[in-house]
Amino acid sequence: MLDIKAVKKVAVLEVSIYIHISNKDKTSNMVKADALLEFIDNKGKPHTRMAETTEEGGTKNSIALKASVQALKMLVKPCTVTIYTDNTYIKSCVVNGWMQKWQQDSWVKPDGSVPANINLWKDFYISSQIHEIKFMPYKKRQEFKIKNKEGQDGRD
Repeated sequence: MLDIKAVKKVAVLEVSIYIHISNKDKTSNMVKADALLEFIDNKGKPHTRMAETTEEGGTKNSIALKASVQALKMLVKPCTVTIYTDNTYIKSCVVNGWMQKWQQDSWVKPDGSVPANINLWKDFYISSQIHEIKFMPYKKRQEFKIKNKEGQDGRD
């Protein structure tokens, strides 16, 4: 018989991921995104991690998805993740169950076409399976710059 008192509860980390997309550089056709990942460990110590990605000729959807995948891959244990982004397409695909439906239908949309950025969606799907993910709007560019600067100074 299992002794309930002997079972150690494992606290699930609450992680915030802030996705910031820079405007496309008109001269080089490069688009850039940063993912700022923040959490407090079980000992109360704050942690900050950064992921940066660039893509030539990419769209805001593809670069936000790529940054989200990079951030999720940093998490090795199940977490409650809040992704702050102004990208409503990614949120809609996850929250409305489109990504799940694509996966169930061998990554084909109802109209028979393959979703754009299919490999990134597959990576996002795999990376998200152990986490509870929710989305929040994130539109304050200045707030990201402040958090980014704090993260650079207080990085562990």
